Amino acid sequence: MPRNERLCPSCKATRLSRYNNDPLCASCTSALKPATVNAPEWLWDSAPMRRALADRELGTFVTILRAATGLSQLDLGNIVGISQSAISLIENGERDTLYDIRELLRFADACDIPRKALLPLVLGPESGTLGLSPFSGESPTFEADEELAGVDRRSFTGSLLGLVTAGGLDLVQVPNRAGAAHIRYLHACLASLRGQDEKPGGHAALPQALRLFSRARRMLDESDYTDKVGRQLLMVTADLGNLSGWLAYENGNQQAARMLYGEAALLAGSADDAQTSAHVYLKLAQQSSYLARTHGSTGMAREALRFADRAAHLARYERSPRLQTLIRLRQALAHVRLGDEVSFRRSLAQARDELQRSGPSDDLEWTRFVTESEINGYEAMGYVRLGSPSRAIDLYSDVVNDTRRSLRARTQYRAHLSSALLQCGDKAQAVTEAMSILAQGGPVPRRTLNELRPIRATAEQAAAEEFCVRFDRAARSFSAPDPRSRA
Repeated sequence: MPRNERLCPSCKATRLSRYNNDPLCASCTSALKPATVNAPEWLWDSAPMRRALADRELGTFVTILRAATGLSQLDLGNIVGISQSAISLIENGERDTLYDIRELLRFADACDIPRKALLPLVLGPESGTLGLSPFSGESPTFEADEELAGVDRRSFTGSLLGLVTAGGLDLVQVPNRAGAAHIRYLHACLASLRGQDEKPGGHAALPQALRLFSRARRMLDESDYTDKVGRQLLMVTADLGNLSGWLAYENGNQQAARMLYGEAALLAGSADDAQTSAHVYLKLAQQSSYLARTHGSTGMAREALRFADRAAHLARYERSPRLQTLIRLRQALAHVRLGDEVSFRRSLAQARDELQRSGPSDDLEWTRFVTESEINGYEAMGYVRLGSPSRAIDLYSDVVNDTRRSLRARTQYRAHLSSALLQCGDKAQAVTEAMSILAQGGPVPRRTLNELRPIRATAEQAAAEEFCVRFDRAARSFSAPDPRSRA
C-alpha cells in the first residue's frame, strides 16, 4: 500500500486516500446510520461500533465515534479532557489508555455514553439482543396521561429527573467547563435525534432525548462557560427541550410534553432567540389543538389560537415563507376547532400565499416539511371538523402518497385517512388502511394508536382478527388498557 494511504479502521478493506479527510470509508460511514429506530442501543450505536467493541479495538471505537458525531480529534479531546495528539495516538493504536477500565469509563461519561453501551466489550457483538440496554426493543413505558396538570416551575428539575429515571437511564455527567466542542457535540446529537424522528416509531428516541436534555440543562446550571458559549448552550438546550417535548407528545404523555415545551420556551426566551421561541409556541399550539379535538375542549382551542398568535408575533420579522405558512396553518386549525369556518378558510388562503413565496434555500431546516401536501392535510382536518369527512379523503390520500414526506408523517396522516373513511361508512377500506400502518413493523406512536382506536372496535365487529391482534400488541407496549374496554 502506498505510504500516504491507509485502510479504513472499521472495515479494514477500503483504502483511504490522503485526500480523504473522513475518518472512515463511505460504506462504513453509511453503516453508522441505522435503518430503523429499533436498532440503536444508544444514540450512536451501530453495527461497526459494536464490532469494534467486541473485537476490543478501542482505537477504532474512538474513530467510529468521531465519524458518527462529525467531531474533529481536537473537539473530542476537548470534550474528554485530553490533547488532540492523545486522541490521534489512541486511534492509531499507539496508546492503550482506554484499556484501563477507569479511563474507559471516564471517556464514556465525558461523551455521555451509557455504560451499558459498552457491554459488547465484555459479552461480544450480539449482546445488544439480550435486552440489557434501556434503549433496546420497544419504547419505555413512561406513564401516559392525556390530561394536563399544572407544573410548578420550581419543580421542573425534579420532574425531569423523574422522567429520565422512569426510562431506566443513569444520571448524566457534566463537564466542569463547557466549550465550543461541547456545543458542537450537542448539535450533532440533536441532528441524530431529528433523523430518528423522521422514521416510523421515532418516538422511541424519547429516553435518549430526555437524557441529552437533562445533560444540557445541568451544564447550564453547573458548568462554567464564556458568555458566547452560554448563549449557544441556551439555544441548543431549548432545541433539545422542544424535541423532547415533541417526542413526549407522540408518546401520549401530554403533561410531560407541556412541561418540556414550557421549559424550552423559557430557555429560548432567555437567549432572545425568536426562531426557536416561535418553533416552541407552534408546537404548543399543535398540542392544544390536539387536546381540543380529543377532549372537545373550547378552552384548549382558544389556547391553541393564543399560542399560534404568539408565534406569529415572535416571527413577525422572520423572512421565512415556510415558517409563516406553518403559523397560518396552526391558526387555521385553531379557528376550525372553535367552529370559525370563515377564519379557517382565510388562514388557509394566507398559508398558500406564503408558501408561493418560498424558494429552495430561503427557509429554516426544520420547516422543510411545510409543503403543499401539509396544507392539504390541514384542509382535510378542517373538513372533518366541519362535518364533511368525504371531502377529506382525496386530500389525505394526496398527503399519504407524497413520497417527499417522511414515512413517519405519512403514517400519521394515513391514520387520519382511516378515521375519515370510517366516518364515511367505508369500514372495510378503513381497516385496510389502518392495517397497513400496523404491518410496517416497529413501534407505533400512542397518538397514532389513539387515532386507530375506533378502527379497532370496527375490526372486532368485522372479525378482522389479525388487525385486532396487532393493535393490541402495539397498545400493550405502552401499558395501555385493553382497547375493548373502551369500545
